[in-house]
Amino acid sequence: MIIKSKAGNGNKVHIYINDEYVLTVYDDYWHQNGFKDGEKITEEELASLKEEAGFRLAYEKGLDLLTRRSYSKKELFMKLKLKYSESSAERAIEKLSYYGYLNDEQFAKYYANYLFETKKYDIKRISMELRSKGIEREISDNVLKTLDNEPIQRIIVMLNAKFQNGFKDEKTKRRFISKLQRMGYSYRDIKAAFSEYEIEIDIAEDE
Repeated sequence: MIIKSKAGNGNKVHIYINDEYVLTVYDDYWHQNGFKDGEKITEEELASLKEEAGFRLAYEKGLDLLTRRSYSKKELFMKLKLKYSESSAERAIEKLSYYGYLNDEQFAKYYANYLFETKKYDIKRISMELRSKGIEREISDNVLKTLDNEPIQRIIVMLNAKFQNGFKDEKTKRRFISKLQRMGYSYRDIKAAFSEYEIEIDIAEDE
């Protein structure tokens, strides 16, 4: 097999084997790997080239994604695996973690605070969301302990903000109650908050 290269956009180089396109690599990697245009390459050497190129591309993609927003290790791995091999994605995650670009504890703190302060989720829902991102239970539990959680008061604040003058009809009230339940608030806390407004509610208990 004969290997050849062709300059691509930016710092990319397209690699051809027997004049057929095979993969794209970064120019610095191509110049460092020891191959020259027109040289022969074995199946083993090509496989190694593909693996290293895939790892490098996965790593660079991971860096790019992390400049846009925070990710957990599991979340970023699953995203990289959609485009690159599992081994390339795993190696990229390991390197990103080693250099401190990827940290589940930092991510958990950021994400939990976002869900708590912006989305107004209750602790129960936040815990579920963190677990879905692959955050270990010990990290999740430690982060949740830092939140100043007073679910009844938080529901009352939301009631004051949107329904200070009461609900216009039963349908609106039920929709709001369903929303609170999806946000993780318990039957007991919802009922206690509504009692402050002397509003009767009838929903299925979740405990």
